[in-house]
Amino acid sequence: MINKNINIIKRSSLVIMILSVLGAVLSVIVGISFLTLPMKEKLTKDIYIGQMLSYCIQGAILVLAAIVFFRIFRSNRPFTRGNIWAIRGISGLFLLKALIPIFTQSAALGILKAGLIGSGSAFICVLFLFFAEIMRYGRLLQNESDETL
Repeated sequence: MINKNINIIKRSSLVIMILSVLGAVLSVIVGISFLTLPMKEKLTKDIYIGQMLSYCIQGAILVLAAIVFFRIFRSNRPFTRGNIWAIRGISGLFLLKALIPIFTQSAALGILKAGLIGSGSAFICVLFLFFAEIMRYGRLLQNESDETL
């Protein structure tokens, strides 16, 4: 039964890793495509720059996710120090993604409206920080379990 569960985790991790890499590549391609769009007004330019940065950060998030799932696929151990740091890195990137509208669009929209645009990413940032703490606790339990065996 344990080997069956490990095989399911390995296969699922491999599939998610591949999808994350593909998503990262597509995000960066879409982000870079904003460089080719015609920009006539300063507002349009600010929005394009914000969107470009947002897609590139999304690509970086997906690369970190792919790294986490590759490590799980390779070692069958999700609760590692490296995975915890990668999850925290994902959280930091979501925070950066939440701040982009404030820096790029606050002059045109006002800081309150621009802040509301990034509020979803800020919430996801907090969720990933919480998830990193769950992973840290899982690591402590895994180490404790390994020591008792």
